[in-house]
Amino acid sequence: MAAPARVFKTNATERKHRITVIRTTRTNDRGVVKAVNDEIGTYWASVKNLTEASRIMYQTSNVRATHVVSMDGRVDVQEADKLKLGARIFEILTIKQVDETDKEKVIITEEIRPK
Repeated sequence: MAAPARVFKTNATERKHRITVIRTTRTNDRGVVKAVNDEIGTYWASVKNLTEASRIMYQTSNVRATHVVSMDGRVDVQEADKLKLGARIFEILTIKQVDETDKEKVIITEEIRPK
């Protein structure tokens, strides 16, 4: 009898939000430098609020974190990018690679509130 195939558990069922990655690039238009926001792509992700205990932990280390976003590890996202969920915009504070297999990235973010 053949050995059963190895099954990798993923958090794909938890990824129920469509997140758009926004990258700001600078362009030179006749001597005037402008910042242009380009949408890199839209991906499935899991967006969770930080618990109060985690928020206190991050505040003691001077990090303004409000949400944790989990997405596929192969997504091209950088710390200078922003994430968009509907009308909400999140600034990326740090990106953590869960392991070397690029299965998952955990992104610590702060929601940008309109003024």
